[in-house]
Amino acid sequence: MRKRIGVVADDVTGANDIGIMFQKGGYRSAVFPLSLLPLCSIAEEAEGLDVIIIDTDSRFDTPGIAREKVRRATELLETLPCDVYFNKTCSVFRGNIGAEFDEMQDVLGVGCCMVVLGFPANGRTTVDGIHYVYGKKLEESQFRNDPIHPMTISSLEEILHRQSDRSVRHITWRDLDRGAAWVKARKDELKIQCAYLIFDIRDQRDLRIVAQAIADERCICGSSAIGEELPAAYEQKEEEQVLILAGSLTQQSLAQIAYMKQQNCPAWEFPADCIYDETKRQETIAGLTGEMAEALTKNRICLLHSSNQAESVKQTKECGKALGLTDEEIGKRISETMCTIVRAVLERSGCRRLIVAGGDTSAAAVAELEIYRMNIRQEIEPGVPAMTAKTVLGDMRLVLKSGSFGSDAFLERAASAVRREDAGQWMRER
Repeated sequence: MRKRIGVVADDVTGANDIGIMFQKGGYRSAVFPLSLLPLCSIAEEAEGLDVIIIDTDSRFDTPGIAREKVRRATELLETLPCDVYFNKTCSVFRGNIGAEFDEMQDVLGVGCCMVVLGFPANGRTTVDGIHYVYGKKLEESQFRNDPIHPMTISSLEEILHRQSDRSVRHITWRDLDRGAAWVKARKDELKIQCAYLIFDIRDQRDLRIVAQAIADERCICGSSAIGEELPAAYEQKEEEQVLILAGSLTQQSLAQIAYMKQQNCPAWEFPADCIYDETKRQETIAGLTGEMAEALTKNRICLLHSSNQAESVKQTKECGKALGLTDEEIGKRISETMCTIVRAVLERSGCRRLIVAGGDTSAAAVAELEIYRMNIRQEIEPGVPAMTAKTVLGDMRLVLKSGSFGSDAFLERAASAVRREDAGQWMRER
């Protein structure tokens, strides 16, 4: 969704700097000096703009004057109103950062602001909370000898604490390497503990990940660089839901299940012993259906897999044989019950993208969903295509995989394949 951004910048070149970052993302931007706003109506001038930047010219003011300017500028932006508010500061934290950040936070009434100072394209990076300028620690860079704001500390948290007594937390490059979904979850966890959350930034990829993770935040502070990535993050289409069913116990499928869990995919292990008691079976179907449908809404992907614990498999077989069932009959009961859950989850969530691992499980899925036509599309890995399918639930995107096929990352690749934008064209083909 396109958002309207209100920016308070502490000097005119910084105001222009963040303006061009948003402009590159297709967001129409303009700068208004705070001291000259009496010459115009900000509401009229902001008509048709996506980014309204007010230059307070406050970098060299006393903290008290800087606070007053930020208060006035933020209140003006609120009258427009804006969806996101950005306190644009120097990319090496010179100026009244504590006073200005605190004031914007107070005016907006937000509990935590995101702080992103890295600007890799101009040599500013943050690693483990330490800020660098072209590879040198801030305290060892040219800014150490700045005549007005000598920068003798490299820790962003320490610099901020010298001007604000509010709590600070930190998201590191280790978090960033786990992807945007992880960073967002980590952000949501930490923001209730602090007033400011500082992000490491090593390169443009890190900025892109952070932009995706903070796209739902109302207040951002720091340098302009994140502004280049935010428009795409705001307008990014929500990922389509994908449901994965893995009934195979082959080594390949077990490795694929383990890989998805390592990627933080929500996963449920099917309790196979429920198949011998109808009451327990129905309770299991109802419980897993509710949990997985909710997970699809939140995480856009989830996985249901059969038990791969040797002792559990042994006990399931022993119980079945005590009832006079063959291994094939036991496996059929398990597959059919898992597919009953899958159909219920698809119906409740509206998800129409399904990946199934295991030959017997795939056959059960075809029967349960009454898949009466499968159109073969592109190959994901050798011998395994992505398909469009006609089912009792309507058109679906589908992958049916032999249990012994595929790399460890196959399920992730299959999820990407069924989410592809051009798959919409597949659905229109007859």
